[in-house]
Amino acid sequence: VELILDIAKRIPVQAVWAGWGHASENPKLPELLLKNGIAFMGPPSQAMWALGDKIASSIVAQTAGIPTLPWSGSGLRVDWHENDFSKRILNVP
Repeated sequence: VELILDIAKRIPVQAVWAGWGHASENPKLPELLLKNGIAFMGPPSQAMWALGDKIASSIVAQTAGIPTLPWSGSGLRVDWHENDFSKRILNVP
């Protein structure tokens, strides 16, 4: 994150898009960029803090009453039937 900020300041740039990977999921990046007058092309740090952690985001969704997929750490099996396609149904055990 610090390296991205350093490069953005030296070039200089008006905005940064982090792409994919660790930096793009780090809520410190938009915070540091904002403090240095550089726009971040991505979600605000508050959203990243709340939803960046996959376990925490599941807890947020469940608390809001949004159905989530059960996960035990193993592979996910999906029961698919041909007539389900037209109904847009996907059954997950």
